Amino acid sequence: MKLVLPLVAVAGLGLGATALAAQSGRTDPYQVPEPNVSSGQVLRMPDGAPSCDADRSVTVRVTPPTGAVLGYVRVIVDGAERARLTGIPRAASATVRVPRTGARVTTTALTLGGQRLKVSRVYSDCTRPQPPAAPEGGGGAG
Repeated sequence: MKLVLPLVAVAGLGLGATALAAQSGRTDPYQVPEPNVSSGQVLRMPDGAPSCDADRSVTVRVTPPTGAVLGYVRVIVDGAERARLTGIPRAASATVRVPRTGARVTTTALTLGGQRLKVSRVYSDCTRPQPPAAPEGGGGAG
């Protein structure tokens, strides 16, 4: 009899949490069928090179739609894993350092439904001098 009361209390708390989630309009991403997703839809990295300051970094943004739960996300900088996220049902991000000498940053992910995603960017070398800019005007004296 003493064991029954705590079990009833725990079951009541579970039902209350489920009701609260339903009232807030949130859907459980694990209960929704997985939609077809594309790499560009879920994994985002800046197109342009990050600044050439000492704290040069890139933030990878992960935005899976409801139902597309990611089993893992890996961020690789020049062949070395720099970040790993697991069990991602909602938006997340990871920031990794990019060497001043430039690097290829590749992000791969796998949904629980088996869809493989990948994006890759090459960030420029900050140690080389930039070529001079072309002159603005194109005129000639006439």
